[in-house]
Amino acid sequence: MGSTYFFSAFGTFGNPNGFRQSYFLGGNAEIAKNIRTFDLKTDAVKLFPGSRVYGMRIEPAGSSSLISYTVYTFAKEQNSQRGGTFIGSSLIFVDKIAPEGLVIDVLDEFHQHLEERNVADGTITINHSDKFSIDKPKDFDKINLNLSQVEIPGTAQSGNYLMVYMEKSSTQLHSLLSRAAGLLSTYDMIYFTENREVAEFVQQKGIFKIVDGKGFDREIQKSDEEKSKLINSCIQELEQEKENLKEDRKTIINDLEKQIAQNERKHQENEKKITESKGGIVTINQEFDQYAAKIDDLVKNLKSDGKVEFIRKQHLESRKIFADKIRLSRDIGAISSVNTLLPGHPGNLKPALGRIPEDFSRRNSEEHRKMKLNGYKIAFWSLLLLLTTGAVCYIMFFNGGKIIEFPED
Repeated sequence: MGSTYFFSAFGTFGNPNGFRQSYFLGGNAEIAKNIRTFDLKTDAVKLFPGSRVYGMRIEPAGSSSLISYTVYTFAKEQNSQRGGTFIGSSLIFVDKIAPEGLVIDVLDEFHQHLEERNVADGTITINHSDKFSIDKPKDFDKINLNLSQVEIPGTAQSGNYLMVYMEKSSTQLHSLLSRAAGLLSTYDMIYFTENREVAEFVQQKGIFKIVDGKGFDREIQKSDEEKSKLINSCIQELEQEKENLKEDRKTIINDLEKQIAQNERKHQENEKKITESKGGIVTINQEFDQYAAKIDDLVKNLKSDGKVEFIRKQHLESRKIFADKIRLSRDIGAISSVNTLLPGHPGNLKPALGRIPEDFSRRNSEEHRKMKLNGYKIAFWSLLLLLTTGAVCYIMFFNGGKIIEFPED
């Protein structure tokens, strides 16, 4: 059983305690702190001697919902003649429910024992609900064998209350309670009474809505129609979402197919370029081998003929042809999405040691500039030395524009 269901007992106790409610036969502090008071709005509903009012409500308690079945009967306060005072009991369920017939039987038995032990001559004999003396109903544990999960409607928290005036019949109460749960999404609490005085008081005050059996049927019908509309609206939303799935699927698949086709084209292009690049490697190796062999021939001819200028001219022509072929070969199969050049300085790959004509002429120009710069440096230091020597001689041999005389021995 644990905290699945338990009792609350409450009442009006006069000064100084007023209304108080306590919990028995289960429950825990964590759940209890979420339970709203069972106090009655005495300006809207009033208990009379011999009258009885039942109530039903649903309220949130953290992630759970509490379903309460309550009964109120008239009882006086000690040392008070105030009207509308009462004693009451509530059977509280956590997220589950039991058959209404069993619930009402157990609730009535608990409340009967509560009145027998704590009310004398129509007056509550204690001053606080914590001091209530209670008995466990004989079928209390039987409830645990008949619990079932129930769909909890949304709680109202709207400040709206409904009073149902019913004929004097316990079987009717069972039927009304079983049908009332759907209305608790509209009303904070639904009360039931068979007492005409209570019904007339509620009608006279006009704070709570009051209906008879037929009016209750209309409330149920209205609730069923609203629920049906809600169900149909939910179905339409789900069906519309299903229709939207078709378009969403078509759009997403089309986009993916386009992307796949584009990637396949790129893949084919890349495969072709990779094949060409591999062929370029072969070509580059051949060009390097041929150029190295050409150099060997030039060296051999230079040794045999000694024609330096002729050999140098042939070398420059061969090197230019070699550089052009390498430049073309290294660009074969370049892939747009992949950097085909070495990182850092794209486009600057050249044969080592400046072995192309541009490097050769540039190196000669730089050597010429260095030679000119060295000539300027020699002239500058020579002039500086001459000026320094003149200044020293002036200081040593002249004094204020006069020749310095050396003393004679």
